[in-house]
Amino acid sequence: MLAYGTQLFWTVVVAALEMIVIVACAYGAFHAYSAAAYGVIFFRSDYALASVAVGALYVALCIADNQYDLLGPQWNEHSCSRGGAALGLSFVALLTIGYLTNSLGGYSRGTFLAQLLATLLGQIAIRAGLRQVIDRVRWHGLWRRESMVVLVMPGARGVGHVRARLAARYEHILRWYDFPSVPDGAGRSASLEVQLSAIRRECRVLPIDAVLILFGSDNMEVVSNTVETLSELPVRIQLLPIELAELMRRSRVGNYGHLRVLELFCGPCSLRDRFLKRAFDVVGAAALLVFLWPLFIAVAALIKLDTRGPVLFKQMRLGFNNEPIQVLKFRSMNCLDDAREGFRQAVRNDPRVTRVGRVLRRTNIDELPQLLNVLRGEMSLVGPRPHAVAHNHMFADQIHRMFRRHNVKPGMTGWAQVNGLRGETDTFEKMQKRIEHDLYYVDNWSFFFDLKILVRTVISKRARINAY
Repeated sequence: MLAYGTQLFWTVVVAALEMIVIVACAYGAFHAYSAAAYGVIFFRSDYALASVAVGALYVALCIADNQYDLLGPQWNEHSCSRGGAALGLSFVALLTIGYLTNSLGGYSRGTFLAQLLATLLGQIAIRAGLRQVIDRVRWHGLWRRESMVVLVMPGARGVGHVRARLAARYEHILRWYDFPSVPDGAGRSASLEVQLSAIRRECRVLPIDAVLILFGSDNMEVVSNTVETLSELPVRIQLLPIELAELMRRSRVGNYGHLRVLELFCGPCSLRDRFLKRAFDVVGAAALLVFLWPLFIAVAALIKLDTRGPVLFKQMRLGFNNEPIQVLKFRSMNCLDDAREGFRQAVRNDPRVTRVGRVLRRTNIDELPQLLNVLRGEMSLVGPRPHAVAHNHMFADQIHRMFRRHNVKPGMTGWAQVNGLRGETDTFEKMQKRIEHDLYYVDNWSFFFDLKILVRTVISKRARINAY
């Protein structure tokens, strides 16, 4: 690890660099807006002070959020989004202070919006650049990565998977101790105490930052004794129950009453996240319906002119928490296929697809009526695509934790679809790949992830692969 003085020096350098970028972007945006709106560039001390205040508030919030731990998880985990949130709060704080002190009376709304956009772009650029530089410096060994010691408790099973994942990430592991299984008896505790004492002495002279303890569900007493013995070391003690290793990927420490508990969660679980996602769904779906209603009328007329039958096709699918929902689509086939009559996925050059339907399916226009499903709260703009009930049952016994994709609402578009995994899933491998992407979305959900998927849905060619 970097020496404390060196790490503090580079933290100050990075914080100062970010502050300079934010101040320059804010004040530059003021001049750019003045030139565009009034045709004049002039100096105003209040805007200069406001720009400096935004930069200082931003750096203060980043320090409070521990975002400048350059070798820690806070820097690498959602650093751009966390920095963006700090920047937004900085402007809110600036406006609040200005309103209370009546010191920003001439602060233009246009200038404010220009400064917010410019500083946000500057913050994203500087964070992206710094991440690249820091990663390159770390992997070239100029800054030593965090190092650890790993202890494997007696009876822990499936350790090979964890070892492989640690090796794949090039974690800096100085020692790996495998505790042999010792039969129960009077000598077991004494033997473990001797080993732990020796490990503790060795760890005192090793340049380590953490001790990782891998354990199973049947040796908690040994784990408790190990933690108590190693707690005398000035390092982090980390626990990983092997059986829950996969679920622990999306876990956090929470509270139940006055107790600290480990929460295993996925998707938008907090009240804030659920409100944000639902509000975005309602506003987005309503706006699209208002904007696209002429297209809806034109498509309905073309379907009626092309073939006999209803304009909309309704199919029962599984939604949030495996609840059945009736998904709406523009009818694109001659026959109304239903799970009760024998489920058949659409295939390339499917004879059931109508002339109009072929265009609708290739352009995804046939999915637009699902905006009504979104408004009704049955679907979301982004989420795992809902499968036909019969399609789910075909693979339910073959793919592990398949129905965990229903821990969030199904979406009109999703992570699997923008990665080219849409269309026919006639093999186990195709369906498994799609489910893997769906579960990745569930386990890594964020509002910015939703925005990324929506943008890729519109601009990416992969999002339209296998659309037939």
